[in-house]
Amino acid sequence: MSLTFFTPPSITTTIFNLCIHFSNPKTTLFNSIKIPSLPPKISKFHPLYPSKTLNLICNNSQNPNVNSQTKIAFNYDFDEDSSNSPWEGALVYKRDPKVTHLEYCTTLERLGLGKFSTEVSKTRASIMGLRVTKAVKDYPLGTPVLVSVDVCRKKHKLRLDGIIRTVLSLGCNRCGEPAAECVFSNFTLLLTEEAIEEGDVIDMGTLFGESKQNTSTNPEEDEDDDDLIDMDDRLYFPPEENEVDISKNIRDMVHVEITINSVCNPGCKGLCLRCGANLNTSKCGCRKQEKEKYSGPLRNLRSEMQKK
Repeated sequence: MSLTFFTPPSITTTIFNLCIHFSNPKTTLFNSIKIPSLPPKISKFHPLYPSKTLNLICNNSQNPNVNSQTKIAFNYDFDEDSSNSPWEGALVYKRDPKVTHLEYCTTLERLGLGKFSTEVSKTRASIMGLRVTKAVKDYPLGTPVLVSVDVCRKKHKLRLDGIIRTVLSLGCNRCGEPAAECVFSNFTLLLTEEAIEEGDVIDMGTLFGESKQNTSTNPEEDEDDDDLIDMDDRLYFPPEENEVDISKNIRDMVHVEITINSVCNPGCKGLCLRCGANLNTSKCGCRKQEKEKYSGPLRNLRSEMQKK
């Protein structure tokens, strides 16, 4: 990524405009007497648009109509640590040949899903018996996410089969109020000692593992179903490493459980289509007004026929 500075010949107070060039340009303004400290500002845009060009335009605040500018271009190396994901390190698998079952506990907030954590999700999780353990230091009052994992050891690889249990707070499809959506999601991760390489053939559909033509001829490997595991669920775990972060995979699987059909209550009445009132907590007179609107000689025909 490159930055371009445009500076007038003489300036006293400087206004820097940071413009990101892509389909929908955005501008961030900040004041400085000299060239500003770039990392606090630009590092926020780097993860979103890593391959875009940034222009930093410096104008004279005393004479904003100055057109004389000097162009200075240079490259700025971003600090990779500044763009780390907030959920990294939430769930880490540690190599241990004696352990075949593991229990993890974290929270939605720790996985970067705090917007789906409310008192509704916390209450439902408590009713279900899901609790945040004492080992959780970050967001101990958040919505718990429990992960149970069974470890199966094979030649040059480890297979993790597990289940995720948590509660998401989503908007009710009928009234829009917070609704608790229980999550029980199975997952499988394959940790391999060999580097993972995707094929050169582009498949417009879903790619599950390796193609039949590239599978091994070893009958022992053909008997298992590891080749059905998606490429995104395979992690490189070299033998010299003792830990591997599985937080992103768990977060993605929780994300998949987000639905638009969640309801706060099976008997939710929803909203009035005319005035928008919540029929669960209030009443509206739209139906009465609609009945009074229709009048005529046949308005009482239905009631008279029902009497007969």
